[in-house]
Amino acid sequence: MKIINKIAFVSAVLFLLAGCTGGERAQLLLNIDGAANKEVILSKLSVNRIDVIDTLMTDSKGYVKCEVDVPEDAPEFYYVSYGRKRLASLIAKGGDRISVSVDTLGASLEIAGSDESVLLSEIENEIYGSTAKFDSLAIALSDAMEKDDESLSEKIRLELGSLYVTQKREAIKRLMTNPKSFTNIILLYRRFNDNLALFSDNMDFIYFKTAYDSLSTLYPNSVYVKALKNDADNLHNMMELSNKIAQASELAYPDLELPDAESQMHRLSELQGKPFILLFWTASNAEQKMYNLELKKIYERYAGKGLNIYQVCIDTDKALWASVVKEQNLPWINVCDGLGTSSPALITYAVQRIPAMFIFDSNGDIVEKDKFDINELNRTVARLL
Repeated sequence: MKIINKIAFVSAVLFLLAGCTGGERAQLLLNIDGAANKEVILSKLSVNRIDVIDTLMTDSKGYVKCEVDVPEDAPEFYYVSYGRKRLASLIAKGGDRISVSVDTLGASLEIAGSDESVLLSEIENEIYGSTAKFDSLAIALSDAMEKDDESLSEKIRLELGSLYVTQKREAIKRLMTNPKSFTNIILLYRRFNDNLALFSDNMDFIYFKTAYDSLSTLYPNSVYVKALKNDADNLHNMMELSNKIAQASELAYPDLELPDAESQMHRLSELQGKPFILLFWTASNAEQKMYNLELKKIYERYAGKGLNIYQVCIDTDKALWASVVKEQNLPWINVCDGLGTSSPALITYAVQRIPAMFIFDSNGDIVEKDKFDINELNRTVARLL
């Protein structure tokens, strides 16, 4: 860096130390060497896209100052670009005063006032390098396969696999070393290409959960932190589903095991051998409570012949559910895990809307779905028995 720019950068750092902007705004002081009186683009990551939020004009020395609205408890990712070149990536939160000094090629980058932004820059450099290597190997593999060079193809596949494993190992190390760093969002959602994410295995739910647990206390209103929770739950549910399918090799359907109002566990597989109904419902819906009364008539008619019902409530209010079951005196198995729409039971049976019904024959095969017309349901059950 030129001496005059070094002095300017030190001056900017002193500017940063002068005070704070408050909890809802962050200040950015940019010095773009070689871009005097030029337009600089400021963009922001909006979950899955990047939006331009401002076009800034530098002064005769390449300086420009701006403020962005951002809460202290919900940091955002910002990008500074000149022409088509991204010069700097930043993590800003309310109260930050961040100084950036860089040239128009993105070289000689220096950031002050944001340790997270400094760490993000370091991580992105590593990602760019390994991604470029991955792309180069992918092209080489494609060429080798076109030439039917199996030996070379296998060698390149091993190199690709080694690169992937190394990058994931390094990412995990960073996650564990800096559990409260907002840069973990970038690490967890990193992709080599559209088809290959670094963290996509069901067992990776533990890393998403660990990051969420660490960051949610600092940034409870961040959409990115909330996404960590959702993805941790989804991966965990998929892992449980895979385990259930693997453990249920003798069943024609995935098993469920959920607690009743007395906390006694009931397995769906206990009903196999006779026709049974699996019904997902919500105790807070008046129509579904009325349907229970119609369903009781069918149950009382055919229970003696072997009909069973396994009813899964998807409410989070277990007290309400238990009171409705008691009030309606429902005689069949009624269970609820209190997880609401996050219940693994919904994932297991790919339930998209409530109520949902699955009718099984005595062999455990699903023969009908969503027979909510009580007369049609009666005919189906009579046929199965």
